[in-house]
Amino acid sequence: GRKSPVITAMGKRLVAEGCGRYEVGPGPSWGEADRKSYAAWQRKLGYAGSDADGVPGKKSWDKLKVPNV
Repeated sequence: GRKSPVITAMGKRLVAEGCGRYEVGPGPSWGEADRKSYAAWQRKLGYAGSDADGVPGKKSWDKLKVPNV
C-alpha cells in the first residue's frame, strides 16, 4: 500500500464532503476504507460502474480540492 500525507488530506476532504467510509482514520496509508470513500465521492459526482471504482482519476481528484501538503 501507498503511504503519504496526501492520503490523509484526501480522506479529510472525503469526510468533509460526506463521503467518508472510515471506521478509524483517515490516515496516511491507502486502504480499503480510502477506496470505498473515494468510490462514494465518485458516485456523488455522478460516476457509475467502473468509473466509480474508488481509484482517483484526474477529474474527480481536481474536484475534491485536496490541499497540497
